[in-house]
Amino acid sequence: MPFFFNEGIFFEFFLYESLADQARDIGESIRRIHGYENHWKMIVILATIQDGKASETGQTAVEVLAAIEELVKLVPEKTFVVVLRSSGSGIWRDASHQSLACKSQLAQWKVHNKFNYNSVWDQVEIIVEKNYRKPLFHVEVLPLLKDPALTNLPDGVDLSVLGYDCAHFSERGLSLLHLAVWNSLFTRNSARESQYRPTASQVLCPDPTCPFIRTPSNSDMCIWEGTMPDDEFYWVDYLMFIGIWVLLMVLLIIIFYCICVTRRVASEKTPTKAFGASFSSIKFIDEDVV
Repeated sequence: MPFFFNEGIFFEFFLYESLADQARDIGESIRRIHGYENHWKMIVILATIQDGKASETGQTAVEVLAAIEELVKLVPEKTFVVVLRSSGSGIWRDASHQSLACKSQLAQWKVHNKFNYNSVWDQVEIIVEKNYRKPLFHVEVLPLLKDPALTNLPDGVDLSVLGYDCAHFSERGLSLLHLAVWNSLFTRNSARESQYRPTASQVLCPDPTCPFIRTPSNSDMCIWEGTMPDDEFYWVDYLMFIGIWVLLMVLLIIIFYCICVTRRVASEKTPTKAFGASFSSIKFIDEDVV
């Protein structure tokens, strides 16, 4: 189910049979917006096995690739596409084992799940890496649903993230998934989660030193040297930095003061006389007696 954001406008399309048709309609809708070519656009494809067909050539990964090809033809400039890799069926396998109702509901998707090969997804990622990672048109594949599973509870697994048909996510499940997608976009490529568990987590924000979505080209080493606008300046971090420096200066002043006081007290003390200084005469045991 693709959707995209553009300056606060949200579009969602789910009335067509194929992802390619949806992508084509999204691209044409964007082109009708005045000045669309001058603004960056983010298009997110959250595809599941229900979006493909139970065949070699119609499986989900192939449909996703066809959708990307449609987008690059219609909106080739300033477009950022996010694809959620859904090659794992752990969530639905757990649901089938936990509930007889889910097992019955999901039985109709067994053939679709059979034609959802990891090898085909791997090939799609290779094609994306070689052809669709350019400065003005970039495709990012997130591995969240590569090996997912439901969250374990004391009395079983959490089925509340799935809808009544056990195939689609519920409102809570979609909310948690969208949060995970957001956090993944601001996580280094090598550290992104592939064993997704639908649990609540803290919302990640862009790194002040790397204020952009992470990609393979900028994940390992951030080389951003730009300046942030005034309205994006992190005053909290600035105040913490100043506070730490003030605290260090106060500690240094206290240390120097203690050292100076100790030295002054030591210099004011009367030195003690050396042993034997008050003796009127000294005789040595080996001195001859006169």
